[in-house]
Amino acid sequence: MHKRTLLTALAAAAIAAVATPTVSFAQQQKESKGEVATAPSFGSLMSAINSQAAHNEKLKAATTLTAENVQLVNVEDLLKGNNVEALNNALSKSDTAATTALRTAVTENATITNALTTNTAKLEAKDVIASEVTPEGKVIVYYWKKTQ
Repeated sequence: MHKRTLLTALAAAAIAAVATPTVSFAQQQKESKGEVATAPSFGSLMSAINSQAAHNEKLKAATTLTAENVQLVNVEDLLKGNNVEALNNALSKSDTAATTALRTAVTENATITNALTTNTAKLEAKDVIASEVTPEGKVIVYYWKKTQ
């Protein structure tokens, strides 16, 4: 009986020793900058296409955009393992006026235009199919340079 009590006490001490650093670590306050590092995905591309008009307004308002806050995303990379037909359907259903407005906003933004033209693929506004403006003010520009 004494051995069982001793083993129980040792087990409790071992659990406490392991759990204590975890508990104290979990209680530490960390400063959050509000950013969530999410990589662009096929889903975020489809969402950007479906809410194009709202993102266009945010893009037009991004007048103090810096090159560090522009991310170009090649749609070809996102299509690997995903349904190209779904993307084509979303693009065909999207508002033509919203797409035109997007490309106009891209052309009028010198920072984005510079990012496109200095890219190794030598992109143009006509290659842009969607954009997304994050709450932190970063702009994700989705491009699809189709070979003719």
